[in-house]
Amino acid sequence: MEYLFTILQKAISLGATDIHLAPGQLPVYRIKRELFYDQTKLPLTEVTLVKILEYFYEFSPSMEKTFMKKRQMDFSFGYKEHRFRINVSLTKRIPTFSLRVIPNKEISVKGMGIRDIITKMKRINNGLILVTGRVNSGKSTTMNAFIQEINREANKKIVMLEDPIEYEHKSEKSIIIQKEIGEESDVLSYYDGLINLLREDADIAVLGEIRDKKTMDVAIDLAESGGLVIGTLHTRSCGETIERIINLYDPADQMSIKNSVSTVLKMVVSQKLIVAKNGELLMVPEVMIVNNIIAAQMRQEKFNVSDIEDAIHAQKDIGCVSFENSFTDLYIRGLVDMDIIKAQMEPDRVNVVKSLIINAGANLE
Repeated sequence: MEYLFTILQKAISLGATDIHLAPGQLPVYRIKRELFYDQTKLPLTEVTLVKILEYFYEFSPSMEKTFMKKRQMDFSFGYKEHRFRINVSLTKRIPTFSLRVIPNKEISVKGMGIRDIITKMKRINNGLILVTGRVNSGKSTTMNAFIQEINREANKKIVMLEDPIEYEHKSEKSIIIQKEIGEESDVLSYYDGLINLLREDADIAVLGEIRDKKTMDVAIDLAESGGLVIGTLHTRSCGETIERIINLYDPADQMSIKNSVSTVLKMVVSQKLIVAKNGELLMVPEVMIVNNIIAAQMRQEKFNVSDIEDAIHAQKDIGCVSFENSFTDLYIRGLVDMDIIKAQMEPDRVNVVKSLIINAGANLE
């Protein structure tokens, strides 16, 4: 499928993070959060898009049956040294594709500013770590960078459950087992994979996403058994993450889950992925290290997100980092300006950043 390969190769050459293929549109590449249209090609036709879909069918006889049943599908595809996470759906009965470009190479923990986060994660040997953020906030990059570092440095058995598999890891000092979720893949669901993990003697369990109550239940059980569990959630802050977990449960069960989570949860990283002043992608973190004070906030009868935010500010000495502190640091270093900060935060939190900048002796624009 030469036409598809030229699109994939161009995306790689341009450093694109995503490719979008839709009927009647030119191929589109997302580069540093901006969309660029491929003027060297003609608009995509129904025939071309159907041929691309049929090409992917060749790799799995069951793929066509799955797509016809669900009208949408996620899968991964390898091309040269890269992998692509592909979503295909329908628009007016015509296939449309969104492809995430995943460089199958070493993740630079320095380049995106995640070294400090990985260092903090490596200090935790058991319990639950959550990496959260909106879609396209770099959660998978942070999680896989952590596994990359552990693989190089420690003698562990790591089992990863993913939908689909993105980065491919090769075992070095650690044993890494990667399992893809799906009816025609390695394991039917995150829940089923976690149940089996209880019998696999894993030191570290990695979940691509915690989607529901029963998956959370098993993740907590696994963390309570002495292992380290790492998962992702689509939440915007550390406080919202705790709120989301509590709200997975019926009101009658919420006090019990607050007690369990406050015991096993060791760290939450919530992150934003932004374009810095120099045009490079930059990860901005909020980090919550759970100590007795923060655990007590979680167990409150009336849980309040703002209490968690206040606690993060107050526990800076143990490694907690608020979004306000992260943006203040980036501003002082000249990596972001006030317009970037305003685009990422609510007005009241922007005012906190301004106060922190002034208190640090820096000048506001």
